[in-house]
Amino acid sequence: MGWTSEQVKAASMWEFFACWHGYVEANTPQDKAKLTESEADELFAWIEADNDGPQTLSTQTYWLDGDRLVPAGIVTFEV
Repeated sequence: MGWTSEQVKAASMWEFFACWHGYVEANTPQDKAKLTESEADELFAWIEADNDGPQTLSTQTYWLDGDRLVPAGIVTFEV
């Protein structure tokens, strides 16, 4: 919800759960996030595909600046 720990501690149970319920309602897809038939076929084809050989993966790295994370760079490697 984006609250600080101080804001959570200061809120009453009613305030907290009212905000939590609103947050969940606003961030839950109304269509229940079901895959379309073509999306499902695409996914299954990808899963069943022959993935022999090296794969390239990458991830963001961070460094800690006081109490917050700052993007440091991207690491790429083959598996």
